[in-house]
Amino acid sequence: MNIEEKCRNLLNEEKYDECKKIIEIEMAKRPDSPIPQNLLGLLEERRFDKEKAIRHYRASYSLDPTYAPAIWNLERLGTGNVCKKCAYTEKDCK
Repeated sequence: MNIEEKCRNLLNEEKYDECKKIIEIEMAKRPDSPIPQNLLGLLEERRFDKEKAIRHYRASYSLDPTYAPAIWNLERLGTGNVCKKCAYTEKDCK
């Protein structure tokens, strides 16, 4: 199971601290990857901190402007379209 699916499961189970630890480990291993920043954005959204979530999505986007989940999540929060599902992976961006 990849980190995105692990985090999806942990967030669905409301295991926020455990999820954050996994993301931090991944970020230390791959500091140039947009994935951990996007996942931190999803975590902050679950914690109802929209401003922090947007900061992490922007950081993800700045690391890779072609990373679809960051673009999707920024657009979703920016337009207020809460009906759109969160994007953990590129498959979610449909």
